[in-house]
Amino acid sequence: GHRVVTLIDGDGAIFSKELIAQGQAGGLLAAQKLSDSIIQHLSEKYGSHQYQLWVHVFLNKKGLTETFGRLGSPLLKSNFEEFITGFNQATERFSMLDVGNAKEAADAKIKCHLEDDIRLPQTFKVIFGGCHDNGYVTNLRSQITAGYKNKLILLKSYTEMASGIAELDLPSLTIPDLFVPQKLGVTETAAPRLPSYSSATKVPAVGVLKEANKLPPIAEPTLTNPAPTNPPHASYSAVIASPYKREPTPELDSSEGSASGESDYLDDLPHDAVVAAMASSGRYINPNIVDLSLDKPPPCTLFYLATCKHGASCKYSHDYYLEAEHYESMRSNARKQPCPAVNRGEACTWGEDCCYGHHCSALSKCHFLKQGRCKFIGGM
Repeated sequence: GHRVVTLIDGDGAIFSKELIAQGQAGGLLAAQKLSDSIIQHLSEKYGSHQYQLWVHVFLNKKGLTETFGRLGSPLLKSNFEEFITGFNQATERFSMLDVGNAKEAADAKIKCHLEDDIRLPQTFKVIFGGCHDNGYVTNLRSQITAGYKNKLILLKSYTEMASGIAELDLPSLTIPDLFVPQKLGVTETAAPRLPSYSSATKVPAVGVLKEANKLPPIAEPTLTNPAPTNPPHASYSAVIASPYKREPTPELDSSEGSASGESDYLDDLPHDAVVAAMASSGRYINPNIVDLSLDKPPPCTLFYLATCKHGASCKYSHDYYLEAEHYESMRSNARKQPCPAVNRGEACTWGEDCCYGHHCSALSKCHFLKQGRCKFIGGM
């Protein structure tokens, strides 16, 4: 048979920012680029056949979404879910699955699929998209020892493979402009501070969709065996210089004393809101204001910590560039606000990951509870 299975660790092999920025359309395009490039590569190397292509991408959706927001790419954060939808709608055999935030959840899924699929007689090739992670070396080596080396092709995401995987001497496939070329993140040493409020109040907006629609045609995949080196980290200055701008979305109720209010999880963000958001400029928190909720306008808690769906109509801001201490302050303030679902006596779908409080932190010692004024009324 000519069954071809592609396994991608989506927590490390992350699709390009240009594609994610386009939302659903970008997901469809990513699936098309992946399919066309794999079929083209197989046809050139092994002849033209009726290749049956299966693609499984495993990732932690919530973790990646928060990472995009943390690294100053709010447009990616807002459009990521729609990107996943577009990818899944591309064809029946393509699936991008959220495995949650359990440690190495994506790894476990991929290792299981690798072992099962490579042993099937109808499987012609397994294209492995986890070359960034040395944790897969043992599993790949086991399959090579078992006699399945001729079935393996490595799909590169980062410019450089993990050293242990590169040493396996397996053929590799590179698809230009499909994945981000290096690890998302910020260097841990000597990260420069953000510019001051007075010197960097505005950041020029960029027409992201316009540029994203100018993606180059699919380049011919290349077969390479790169030298083993560690993938570089993006600098902090490079992160905040990202061309993607924050998209507006709502928060809680400002009358509660913070920039957090009940969202009611409104309708999905309309296309007009995306365009309006990209037309706005980024901004920095005023360093002279201690309480984030006092900035004008306050940053949207739901946008930065969860998912806000009010779009351009949100009265809170989505275009701030926040640092780690800002996120910590925002989380602390949000925990002081009761979860709307729990307060209504309903089960919170976010569970322990909810950004709001499920109970009063003061418990029975709450001063307002004795006065019958405690905001946490769930279960009472």
